[in-house]
Amino acid sequence: MLKIWDEKDYDPRWRRFIRKAARAVIMSDSGKIALVKSRKEGFYKFPGGGIKRGESHTDALIRETREEAGLKIIPKSIKELGMFWEIRKSVYDREIFDQRSYYYLARAEAKRLSPRLEPYEKSLGFRLEYVDLNVAYEANCNTKDFLSNNFLRRETWVLKELIDRGPLLEG
Repeated sequence: MLKIWDEKDYDPRWRRFIRKAARAVIMSDSGKIALVKSRKEGFYKFPGGGIKRGESHTDALIRETREEAGLKIIPKSIKELGMFWEIRKSVYDREIFDQRSYYYLARAEAKRLSPRLEPYEKSLGFRLEYVDLNVAYEANCNTKDFLSNNFLRRETWVLKELIDRGPLLEG
């Protein structure tokens, strides 16, 4: 478990919507991290996304990283890093949003493929970048909607954890 982030801004009797996601932490040999940058908003996020019903975490990680970043993960390199569990009021009335983000350390093949972005990802100008952890962390902290954007606060918290845990990323 990386972190449990419970906003406690909901009624526990409300319906609970559970969403699971797999997210890749891919470090280059030069010590930079592969992240998806929004050219429109300026933030960085880990490649990854929702796990479909019946899909394994590994399959989702490989699929989502390929779609968002154009990177092909080497399956035997995948190692569990931990889960970030968010619980908060949903944007929908009287619903609890229960997001479980599973982060995995992985390596990717050197060859980059063309990403297969969703329309909203295209509108945000998603692009793969290898960037220094500290640069990505600072960029996210300075993003206009940082304090009100839950996913951005989660991704930034994980970046800070990776900065603090540095040696875990080696090997």
